[in-house]
Amino acid sequence: MTRPSKMQPVSSPLDRQAACPSCGATITFKFAGARAVVCEYCKFAIARTDRGLHPIGRMAELLEIPTPLQVGVTGTWGEEQFEVEGRIQMDRAGAPGAPWQEILVAFPMSGRSTWVAYAQGRWYATNDAELPPGGVPAISALGPGSDVDLGPHGTWVVSEVGQRRVVSGEGAMTTVPTPGVVTRYADISAQGGGFGTIDYGDGTQQPELYLGRQFDPRSLQLDSGLPLEAPEGKAAVVECPNCGGDLPLLSQQAERIICQYCGTASDVREGNLAALGPAPRPPIQPYVPIGAEGDVRGEHYTVCGFVIRSCMVEGVVYSWREYLLFGGDHVGYRWLMEEDGKWSFAESVEAGDVTDLGNMAMLGGRPHNFKQQVQAKVDYVVGEFYWKIEIGETVDATEFQGPDGKLSRERTATEVNYSFVTPLAPHELQAFGVAPPAGAGLIGAGFGGDDEEAGGCRNILGTVVTIIIVIIWVMMEVDGCGGFVGGGYSGGGWSK
Repeated sequence: MTRPSKMQPVSSPLDRQAACPSCGATITFKFAGARAVVCEYCKFAIARTDRGLHPIGRMAELLEIPTPLQVGVTGTWGEEQFEVEGRIQMDRAGAPGAPWQEILVAFPMSGRSTWVAYAQGRWYATNDAELPPGGVPAISALGPGSDVDLGPHGTWVVSEVGQRRVVSGEGAMTTVPTPGVVTRYADISAQGGGFGTIDYGDGTQQPELYLGRQFDPRSLQLDSGLPLEAPEGKAAVVECPNCGGDLPLLSQQAERIICQYCGTASDVREGNLAALGPAPRPPIQPYVPIGAEGDVRGEHYTVCGFVIRSCMVEGVVYSWREYLLFGGDHVGYRWLMEEDGKWSFAESVEAGDVTDLGNMAMLGGRPHNFKQQVQAKVDYVVGEFYWKIEIGETVDATEFQGPDGKLSRERTATEVNYSFVTPLAPHELQAFGVAPPAGAGLIGAGFGGDDEEAGGCRNILGTVVTIIIVIIWVMMEVDGCGGFVGGGYSGGGWSK
């Protein structure tokens, strides 16, 4: 098949024009699978049924979420022409201010369509799929990490269960969105980059199933001649609502910033900060400063966040430090972890690529044996984060030891995340413009390290400096130094 040099928007007998039942303007259902369109004049979502057109609800104004896939953009995907027909913007119920969007790409020649989404350096495409003969489990039966048998579609792993609502949208859609109505969903994952969602809606209708996978953006080309790029937003500088200090906003995915100057915690809402209140300042400065830049394993990163976390074993607190790295929207986030001068590098792993058997876990065909499990708690935090991090939030953190690194699992009531942790060499740390501290080694830090006698948490009372830090923490707790109140989207740790 010869690829056309440029695809023009296609008009076909499938086009259906009608008067908007809300305002009377002309609306067009451009392809057979379109079940709803958003009127560009009155912003009402209009559903198409066998009984006619029905207004569902008014959409809010579109949020500023950058994407190269604007409605009307054309190109080729593989050998097939496409046109962007619509997009929908959603937010997590109970955690406003961190919306995401899904984009409908239609293939006029075949009549099919697919939903495209971008998150943390990865592109995903999903399509409507038939429910298995026995249906899907009730959402109340699903939990993070549980298996879901989808019959002919195979077995998938639940990575997240949650609630969301439609905020805004434009163009055509293969689903009927109801603005503002809370619906429930379960995100699922399968080996080899498989990704899907079970949409349970508001419970009044049968669930809908969407299955797909990650895809290489190089397989999709825009007719502009440019390759598909990540939806980069220019790095902005925002002012702390409390002290006025300049805070760099590196990513469009940022949800919370804790000012490194005064400690004020703020939510990011459409590029602006809404102050929540003060957070306790860390008792030590980050060894790698926030804002430091360096190249690690072929990618360029900026340090954007610093967290001190801890676990408690037999009444004794053991702590470690984590640094959030941002590599641009084409790379996403990674973590540096440090404990007693030993550093590690952590990268996220899809839940579907892990076979979790409890006492061991398989990744890439290699066994990783259970090593330790703790309750990891956030004690101090400063910088920019991609979830609504909170002082005091906890996760069940489990570590599995493998032949070439550690597999980490962090689980909450709604979400499970995995990451692969490998040692960081001293010269890799030097890339950020800092010298390795005395005693820096290659053994990677975990949530507490390797001390078996301490119940899996490394004894951090081996130096006078660390003893002083622990004493300061205790004094601060006695003084009633509390956390701040934020949103309900619980996350945490390097694998979030």
